[in-house]
Amino acid sequence: MSIVTDATQIKTTFIAPTQPWSAKATLGLTALLFILYFIISMMSLAVGTWIEATTSGVSLESVQVFGAGIGQKLALDGDFNAINYLVTALCLSPIIFHFANRKKVTTAPAYLGFDKLPSKTQFIKFNLAILGYFIFSYFASNALDIKTPQSMINIYNSTDYLFLLFIAVVIAAPIFEELVFRGFLFKGLANSPLGVIATIIITSILFTLIHAGQYDLTILMVLFPLAIIFGVSRYLSGGIYLPIYLHFINNLYSSVDMYLFME
Repeated sequence: MSIVTDATQIKTTFIAPTQPWSAKATLGLTALLFILYFIISMMSLAVGTWIEATTSGVSLESVQVFGAGIGQKLALDGDFNAINYLVTALCLSPIIFHFANRKKVTTAPAYLGFDKLPSKTQFIKFNLAILGYFIFSYFASNALDIKTPQSMINIYNSTDYLFLLFIAVVIAAPIFEELVFRGFLFKGLANSPLGVIATIIITSILFTLIHAGQYDLTILMVLFPLAIIFGVSRYLSGGIYLPIYLHFINNLYSSVDMYLFME
């Protein structure tokens, strides 16, 4: 009897966790991802500044003097921004999968929403939804007199390798950002007492806020409904594929629109 009891206790001790990360832990780990994103970006900027300075013939002693100016130039350089984003996304994506894998609720891909494809009906409905959003954003931009941000104009003007910027904006950004917001963050919050509605709102607000460095308040106001569409698509489809697709379509549309504007 004692042996059976001990065996039962040992088995109980090593039972895998059956719940996703709590809301508090999910938010904390997401904050850690943002911190790591900032650190990697600063390291990339430092390396880029050093390369730019040395290839321009600036001595090592003068790098610190000219570094600030070079750094500001790189911050608005399209090629640097594309490379920096791709490097950061490649570095952080495995960490997100590691966080998901730590909770043995299911596999890491399933935890992040890669286990379920949208139905044909859902695919059609959300294509109509994204089309409706494009119409809404067009009229809202005209009503609010929204102009193309100068920072975006500078990035596209300074791009020598447009395909690299295309990969970063149209392909990498939808996958990586949805992995964070409608993948890891959504899973932890939706399975907490917060519930689905609060989760959609919170992830949408955070998604909108990370673009605050690129856009002013009026553009962010127009961007927020798009984030809501992504969140609703994540919930109704039960997976992450649909929000990634919708994000891809939006960024493709925006990139083509920007390209035509620049031309």
